[in-house]
Amino acid sequence: MEVDHLGTMRSVFWADGRARASYLSLGDVVVFDTTYKTNHLSLPFAPFTGVNHHRQSVLFGCALLADEQEGTFVWLFSQWLKCMHGIAPKAIITDQDAQMRKAINEVLPNTRHRFCSWHIRKHIAEQQVKLKSKYGDEMPTYFNNWYHARNISKCEELWKVMKEKFGIDENEDTWLTRMYNLREHWVDAYLKDCFWAGMTTSQRSESINAFFDGFVNANTSLVEFVGQYDKAVATRRGSESHEDFMTLNTMPVMSFSSPIEAQVGRAYTRVILKMFQKELGDVMSLHYEETSKEELKVVYSIGKHSEDKENWEEVTYENNGEIKVACTCAFWETEGVLCKHVLYILWLNQITSIPDKYIMHRWKIDARYRYFGFDDAMKSRQNEESMERESIIRLWALRGNFNEAFDMAAGSNDLLSKLEQLIKNFITEAGKEVRGKIVQTRDSQVGSEVDSNTHVIVLRDGEEITVRDPLEPAKPKGRPRNSTRIKSGFEESEEQKEVKQRKCGHCQQLGHYRTGCQLLKKQMR
Repeated sequence: MEVDHLGTMRSVFWADGRARASYLSLGDVVVFDTTYKTNHLSLPFAPFTGVNHHRQSVLFGCALLADEQEGTFVWLFSQWLKCMHGIAPKAIITDQDAQMRKAINEVLPNTRHRFCSWHIRKHIAEQQVKLKSKYGDEMPTYFNNWYHARNISKCEELWKVMKEKFGIDENEDTWLTRMYNLREHWVDAYLKDCFWAGMTTSQRSESINAFFDGFVNANTSLVEFVGQYDKAVATRRGSESHEDFMTLNTMPVMSFSSPIEAQVGRAYTRVILKMFQKELGDVMSLHYEETSKEELKVVYSIGKHSEDKENWEEVTYENNGEIKVACTCAFWETEGVLCKHVLYILWLNQITSIPDKYIMHRWKIDARYRYFGFDDAMKSRQNEESMERESIIRLWALRGNFNEAFDMAAGSNDLLSKLEQLIKNFITEAGKEVRGKIVQTRDSQVGSEVDSNTHVIVLRDGEEITVRDPLEPAKPKGRPRNSTRIKSGFEESEEQKEVKQRKCGHCQQLGHYRTGCQLLKKQMR
């Protein structure tokens, strides 16, 4: 929690144990967005979101922010990174915000940063008229060809052509030159070498924002907000548990009677299997040409007959005791699933089993139970000195050991009985200690509230701090004046009821008052 010198709260960040555990398994790609969802204090709600092995949204923590300035973002990212065991994500997706970008560069310098593609397309559409007026009617076509270039060399080549044709000065501070200087954050050709878990926009955060609708509204107080947040998260996690159950207890539907399909069907979750099957189903529509051939390496050009061969993808196939494949579409690199072009070449070379390295673990059924071992986590955190953080890592290592013990006991009634008794004994003993601490904490809070806007927070180590609610509503940038949040279904239904109950004093019709009567306005004319 960030407070000023008077103890007034500015920003607050929180994450529970499940979020931290999920991050260790699924935190390779993170989406961060400051949404329009607010409480009565008008603090922007900022969730850290990822995608789980069922391609469902998963939370890695949330924040209520005082503002959207660089300093606030630096504080938030630092606290979040500390909470997530000091392990930075490999990639992060945000909107195109300069303050946010500076904070990410400072706190997460080794994390690949991508701008939300939806916001980028929106900005491009808004700039089309200006580009035409400044450079001519042909400019949008040249710009789109550059933007959609298939690789970096082609992208740079098209930029040179465009720069010479339209006399673009790279030293001039224009929207076009600024976007070119930031091309590594949004042009697809520069993002093909990084795994994005199928995400290109901040839609995950926006869907999380919409998900909380119905649990919180504009009258929700800060204390109530956290409680309602817990209820909303419990519901979402219930959906994940349901999908886990369905994946483990249903047989996958095979569509092609292929040994490769059967192989991935035993490993992937249901939704990833369907994604793979879609690629496999497109294989028979493809054609190929050999473009080069060596003793152990062949390069193919692959595509559909209806497509221009310039748009065909290039697949490199090597078999030197170990199969290696690569495609210029970069579907494997960005999505984590082999593309139809690679699957076609495997079929062409009569390969009936995909190498294990091409079945990404984070899409497997047991992806949630992968964890960073204690030793590995400590190596990745050589600069961490806190014994408290060390104990956190040990906690998640212990969780992994428990899962392993459960798997070992699953096939034996005797071992299950022993494990069950051990757990019961532990719960009984630990429960007494935990209940005693809860009573002590509650006792320490009795009479500690000064007024309705002041709260005493008891920290984990027993320290107490006094925090006051923000004095003035925050004014986040980019928020429409008349639209602060998504309304819940309950609120919309109540508004509709209110509209229906309105009665005009002039025409006696329901749904409006005299001041809005169209009939009266016509008569007055």
